[in-house]
Amino acid sequence: MPFGLCNAFTTFQRCMMAIFVDMVGKFLEVFMDDFPVFGDTFEDCLKNLELVLCWCEKTNLVLNWEK
Repeated sequence: MPFGLCNAFTTFQRCMMAIFVDMVGKFLEVFMDDFPVFGDTFEDCLKNLELVLCWCEKTNLVLNWEK
C-alpha cells in the first residue's frame, strides 16, 4: 500500500457503506476502491448517478483531490 497504509481498501469500503447506506443494493454497489451506479435504463442510471453525486456534495465527500 502507498504511504504504508494498512487496510486502506477495507476502510474505504466501510466508510462508503456508512455514507451510502440507503443506496447500497438498490442502485449502488461498493467494491474495494470503487462504487458503481446502475439502473434498468439509461435514464435510470443518470437519475441514480445524480442522486449519488448530490449525496456526495451533501456529505462533503471529495471524489478527486488536486493540489
